[in-house]
Amino acid sequence: MAVYARQLHIADNGQALDECLQHFLDQRPASKGLSSFDRAAGLAAAPFWMQASIVNDSKLAALALSRILRHESAIDIESLVYLGQSSADMLQWAIRFSKLFTRTDSSLWKLLRQRLAGDEWNVFFGVCDRLMDQLEPFDGLIRSAEERIKHLSLLETMSYLSVLAYEQLIPDAPHTPVSGNWDVYNRIISNKLKTCGDDDFALGEASLAQSLKQHLSPILFPSPSITQECIGNLEAVAVLISATQERIDYEGSIDWFCFDPECRYQLKPGESVIYNETDQGARTWQRTEQKSQALWHYWMNRGVGEFVARGMAQQQIGSLENHEQNALAYIKALRSMLQLREIYGLDEEIHLAEGGKAPLLQILLASELHSAFFQSAYVQPFQQHYADCGVLVQALSKLAFNGLLEGENRFPMTWAEESQKIEKTIGWTVCRDYPQGSRQAAKAILSFWTNDLKALSGSLKEQPNLPIPTLYERPFYKIGRYNFQFPWVVAQQNNLTAVVNNLRRIGARRSGRMSETRRIEERLAEQMRLCGFTVEVGYQPERTEQEDPGEIDLICYRDGLLLLLEVKSGYIRSTEHEVWLHRSSTLRKAAWQLRRKRSAVVAALQRDVNRPGFRGGRLV
Repeated sequence: MAVYARQLHIADNGQALDECLQHFLDQRPASKGLSSFDRAAGLAAAPFWMQASIVNDSKLAALALSRILRHESAIDIESLVYLGQSSADMLQWAIRFSKLFTRTDSSLWKLLRQRLAGDEWNVFFGVCDRLMDQLEPFDGLIRSAEERIKHLSLLETMSYLSVLAYEQLIPDAPHTPVSGNWDVYNRIISNKLKTCGDDDFALGEASLAQSLKQHLSPILFPSPSITQECIGNLEAVAVLISATQERIDYEGSIDWFCFDPECRYQLKPGESVIYNETDQGARTWQRTEQKSQALWHYWMNRGVGEFVARGMAQQQIGSLENHEQNALAYIKALRSMLQLREIYGLDEEIHLAEGGKAPLLQILLASELHSAFFQSAYVQPFQQHYADCGVLVQALSKLAFNGLLEGENRFPMTWAEESQKIEKTIGWTVCRDYPQGSRQAAKAILSFWTNDLKALSGSLKEQPNLPIPTLYERPFYKIGRYNFQFPWVVAQQNNLTAVVNNLRRIGARRSGRMSETRRIEERLAEQMRLCGFTVEVGYQPERTEQEDPGEIDLICYRDGLLLLLEVKSGYIRSTEHEVWLHRSSTLRKAAWQLRRKRSAVVAALQRDVNRPGFRGGRLV
């Protein structure tokens, strides 16, 4: 309330409230003894919620209220009923932002439904019901399929998933995009991890052999005496995949309703309950895709230039047979290295979350070479076998059998002990510093890409909604003594996205993160200087009793123009919800910080109007 009262002297009511809500959304003031519930309850008790004209003029009221609605008892029902009558649109957006209606056991949601009436609210409640009702049939199928395969171990579940995953590799077959399939497999594996016992991770040579003999080998090399059990399990997993895919698709509709500002709703017979009033959102996504494609070509061109500059264009990389794919992998690795250094502030080595370092280029090169290997040794032969026979299992059987003849594992998933995997990776660490390769570097690379499923299972049991690595962000899956990989993931994954999200989403708390951020600022400053700007990095405006503006990342001046730049670096987002969270948190906060810092810089300039180089300039 103190912030709100101060702002009333210099702004109108709506702007004053927004400034107050900015502090709440930014968890200010900082206090170790204050929980998120305490903050929410404190804001909910503020008297301005009972002043409809002020609330309706606010741009942030719905977002702030959505944070309050995350807690069942942070706000009393009478206050919500008042808002439902005086600020219905704002409250409805708060409910959508918080996804309150998806918490079917919420007493707060039940009370709201009992107390709010009228045509507008009846339609809103009806739309929420319809969106939730569409999930129920698939939830039933998922529960039934999970019950049928609950006796399977984690490894056995992964075996059946691997067989069915090859359907997406069949040329010209109708299927969802690769990323959509991976969302399904992520969901199934994470749900399985929540129920795993210690036996699932006590995997040794004997138990691995027994599992493969009972569940994977009969599918690839049919044996009438035990195939029927495998067929039943395969059918159950197929149902689980299909139902999970449908549920995730419908969850996308709920996210559309909750987070797309263009989304409108209706209850009309024979018509969709949600729709976009304009195609502005679709056009924005198309422009974003065009920018992404242009940037892809730009960085690939940079990678080719670096490849030539290093003298690699005249060298044979690996065997003559594999030279072309190895050269492309090297170019992609250089492309990613340049982008990670210039955009994300990385250096020659990466600080690992568990401690230690790993060489950046070798991490990228190993990933690209893995993709090239699985594409040429697994995906392409499978597609050729399928073209010959037209039957999924027969094509997989031919792939596996030919692998056995060559002394290689060509099963739908691969495995090796850590020491074996390190030995195979050493050859991919060869560089000027390590002409024979490096075991230490290979071990660090393996650590960077490995997802310890036992540790993840324990974390998920304690925090069921914990964000977890996706299949491609850490594509080595540790179970017991073994590391597993899915060729159908590694062959198709976007390795740049994988490494960025591994570092910035999963490894956000790494020790080297702060130094990376500083390098981003310094490298951007150097680019601005090359463009003729005078640049100050890390300027700290004067603090006052009421305000600490915080450090300004970059101040750039040229030709009477002064730029204040706030640098934000995150991970690569792929869903509407992720984009909305980024917009409503990181970008909102950055815009607010710049407004506060601009005021501080203006005040500093007014105190020192004769400072050389700034006189007569315009502040942006």
